[in-house]
Amino acid sequence: MNIEDSIIDILNHTDSNGRLLHRERTNLEYKESFILKQQYNYAKTMAAFANRSGGIILFGIKDSPREIIGAGNSFDNIKIEKFTDLLKSTFSPEIEYELGHVEYKNFIIGYIHTYESNDKPIIALKNENSEKICNGDIYYRYNARTGKIEYSELLKIIKEREEKNRDILLKTFESIIKSGTTNIGIINYDKGSFKTPNGIDVAVDKGLIVKVLKKAKFIKEGEFNEIKGKPVIKITGEIDLSEPISTTVIDPDKQYPYIQRQLAEKLGISRAYYLKCLIYVFKINDEKKYHIEVTTSKSSSTHKYSELALQYIDKILKQHKDNPNFLQEVAKEYQKSSRS
Repeated sequence: MNIEDSIIDILNHTDSNGRLLHRERTNLEYKESFILKQQYNYAKTMAAFANRSGGIILFGIKDSPREIIGAGNSFDNIKIEKFTDLLKSTFSPEIEYELGHVEYKNFIIGYIHTYESNDKPIIALKNENSEKICNGDIYYRYNARTGKIEYSELLKIIKEREEKNRDILLKTFESIIKSGTTNIGIINYDKGSFKTPNGIDVAVDKGLIVKVLKKAKFIKEGEFNEIKGKPVIKITGEIDLSEPISTTVIDPDKQYPYIQRQLAEKLGISRAYYLKCLIYVFKINDEKKYHIEVTTSKSSSTHKYSELALQYIDKILKQHKDNPNFLQEVAKEYQKSSRS
């Protein structure tokens, strides 16, 4: 079930008076309308959702009693680019979300869907007096409220992160060993990096290498001995259990499945030039969640785009569907910016 179907399901569950049966909870919050001055409030709730299991803010729902009143035109006031900039300047790592609306009977219900973060915890970067946000704050969703994270939940996030990083590193080592290739990769412990022959770099948690070697004895006892066994992996640098670094493995074909031509086809854009202009004006290539550049040879590379990029551009197009000249206007802005 996609996000819009999930929202319709929530709206369909009402009592005899037409009031929603679903209460606010760990992944759901209601707002009567979108108010620009409350953007930091929404950002704080989104950070709490991201630090737990994700969640939705629905606009156009009266909280007490839970009545559908519609968001009206208030949701049109959201500027995606400015709201994204606000989130990025207030919290880190970046909060991934999608924004849109559904039509239900005679009402417009707006929504902000926040994804669970793959890089918890999301932490406040600055002070914001209007919402009492302080630099270093971590927010978490407790039932129907957003609050500063408590020790037990923070400890759980830290342990889950360590376990995830260890598993990724272990699976990477195991796949290398199964390949049977000599000198397939080099780990530079001092720099905290792992490089394979196909050019993919993996940041290595320095505190995890020894843990992995102790668990994966077949690596420690065999493949690291250049005399008795095949040197599948070499480790350079002096091992020291200090300053962990996040581990990230990127598969371009899976996480970034589209080249520009395929993206244009999916979006129904007939001229590839217009997509190029959209990508430039809305800074798609500046966001790692949307785009990466993949080296195909020593002298060439290709740009690849994620499913989030497809969704983001589709939202932009839908927001301007009533303007038949939108793409031409974007092209003019691109031409003006590229000349300056």
